[in-house]
Amino acid sequence: MIKKSLMLLIANSFSRVANYLFTLFTANILLLTEYGLLSAIMPFQSLILVLSSFGIAPSVSRFTSIYDSEDRKDKISSSLFFVPMGIILFVMLFILLPFIVSFYSVEIRDGIDTPLKIILLVIPLGVLFSVFTGILLGIKKVNYMAASIFALSLSYFLLSIPLSYIFRVSGASASLVGGYIVGIIVSFFLILKSGIKLELKGENYQEFKKIFAFAIPVSIFSLSLVLLFNADIYILAHFFGPKTVGIYGMASPTAGIIPSFAIALSAVLLPELSKLKSVEKERLKSILVSLKASFNVTLPVTLSLFAFSNPIIYFLFGVQEGGWVLKLLSVGMLFYSVFYIASTSLQAMGKQWTPMKITVLIAGINVALNYLLISRYDINGAAFATMLSCIIGMVLIMKSLGVLFIPDKRFVLFSIVIFSLMMIFENIVGLFPSRVMNLLVYGGFGTPLILGYFYYLKKNWK
Repeated sequence: MIKKSLMLLIANSFSRVANYLFTLFTANILLLTEYGLLSAIMPFQSLILVLSSFGIAPSVSRFTSIYDSEDRKDKISSSLFFVPMGIILFVMLFILLPFIVSFYSVEIRDGIDTPLKIILLVIPLGVLFSVFTGILLGIKKVNYMAASIFALSLSYFLLSIPLSYIFRVSGASASLVGGYIVGIIVSFFLILKSGIKLELKGENYQEFKKIFAFAIPVSIFSLSLVLLFNADIYILAHFFGPKTVGIYGMASPTAGIIPSFAIALSAVLLPELSKLKSVEKERLKSILVSLKASFNVTLPVTLSLFAFSNPIIYFLFGVQEGGWVLKLLSVGMLFYSVFYIASTSLQAMGKQWTPMKITVLIAGINVALNYLLISRYDINGAAFATMLSCIIGMVLIMKSLGVLFIPDKRFVLFSIVIFSLMMIFENIVGLFPSRVMNLLVYGGFGTPLILGYFYYLKKNWK
């Protein structure tokens, strides 16, 4: 299971890299105010990504794995009924567009109408892509799923460079549409190569209702994740102009690298646990191994981003603001990684309503905290609200799971030592005027420490 997750980790990591490159290049191609406009509408990309990838794909993979193990491959096409629902969702949001735009501050409204319409086109495309990748994962073609994610990520990043130069914010939005089209073509070809024939048949609708019934709490869970991780940007865009939103939009995606391993691991964990109907010891072992693996990988990354937040932000974007945003969000993402593994475990055990209820609760808490803290502490208040919400969510979900998770002290102590050295180094050295010099100095100091940690992890983790 860990080996399979590593393949998805590579694909998800590449996707994160492509997202960072998209962020980095568009932030340098566009003016800060233009990038702020792009950041203001990115929650709607997150809506598409989270609803499809974290809501639909896990549900499709779970039932596809069951159909595959029971030799009922003709039922796999049942998942195609999600596509008409994606079209309906697109139409609904398009109708609500004037209301959505009216929530933004006056400085932002006029610049986002066309880009927002373009980015909404990704909704039906994202649903179809998620159905295809969910099928590939369900039939254990993890390499094919990884290739599909790779194709999508690479294509939309490559498209974003010329389109952003030519069409500015609208071009950056259009690159996402192009990326999903490429991803759909690649994933569909790989499904056919796997010997799966897809056909939308009315006789499969009853089977789809079972998948949809499972997907409802999972999708509500996913929509709540959108609020959890995008309420900060959306509410910032309500109170402030594009410059403030742009600075936050530079720091926030960087923290998103931290849950990558947990998300990849969960994608493999869900169908595996779903097949273990009554072997509680095996389930418990798989969950604990997943929690430990995720924590061991994410802890040093979190502490590194925390320690070197200012040099990282300055090197990537050339701004000296947003360091504390990255620090706070990095801590939040560490707790979210544990939260995500536990949520997936509960879903696989047929308890999908539990993570849904908890996520809805903490999403509501996050919205309330953002309203309270943003008006007083602006971008730092937004980051603190999200971090606190993630901590609350982790505590609640672990209590519901009923698993006692104790991190390995060896790796925790090693990470703390690395973190302390990095903090001392950053306090002594500070920021250099040259962005390249910051990369060379901090990269030269921090990279051997991180590589040493992962070498130790490889040799000593069991």
